[in-house]
Amino acid sequence: MGNAKLKNRLIFSLPAGYSCPNAGVCKTFADRTNGTIMDLPQLNSQVPEFRCFAAMAETRPNVRTARWHNWDLIREASNAGGDQANNIKQLIDTSLTVHKPAPLVRIHESGDFWHENYMKAWILTAIDRPQQTFYAYTKSLNMWLNLHELMPSNFKLTASYGGILDDMISKFPNVFTRYARVVYNQQEADDLELSIDHDDSHCLGDKPFALLVHGSQRSGSAASRAISERKKSGSFVGYGKTSAS
Repeated sequence: MGNAKLKNRLIFSLPAGYSCPNAGVCKTFADRTNGTIMDLPQLNSQVPEFRCFAAMAETRPNVRTARWHNWDLIREASNAGGDQANNIKQLIDTSLTVHKPAPLVRIHESGDFWHENYMKAWILTAIDRPQQTFYAYTKSLNMWLNLHELMPSNFKLTASYGGILDDMISKFPNVFTRYARVVYNQQEADDLELSIDHDDSHCLGDKPFALLVHGSQRSGSAASRAISERKKSGSFVGYGKTSAS
């Protein structure tokens, strides 16, 4: 089923978990060969545990194959010798050129910035394409901090709570001005004084926000129970092909 948040934009994804060096409570993998889901949550994060939403899509062979294909090509470019960031940028440029232009480019519906030169490659791409806006959630806050002075205004990152570097968000508030927290219900968002994003628009704004936990969660987990409770009450459960309510 399609994701109602992600219409009218290009999306680039990598394998969940494998390409997420700083994932925390959400660290989830799908086996490359058979799609079996493996959960390895790192519990030193600052938010409640939840399973990675994107990893579950990789139980489908076509999704898994496409994401691994992307990562194989990126890693091949990064190992080609010479200017690693520029090599990756050239590959990204080629990928973007063969698609119909779109005003928005979502980097990583699945996956994350797994290497600093890989993040730099996307920054350089955004600099060369000022007519497009590039945006991503990331837990690679160390890379962001190192490269933030290079980032153009059309490259928008949201710090994603739930990683092993969560404490950096409060330590460097001038860098990580926009962040997202996963919550179980509306009351948790209200207690944090955060608006809930249902359509990805908050990623382009200038304020922190919340995301309601969704997707297939571990059986018996608090996240799974929260979704069941919202379903019973007729509240938001997940994103389908139609716009979220």
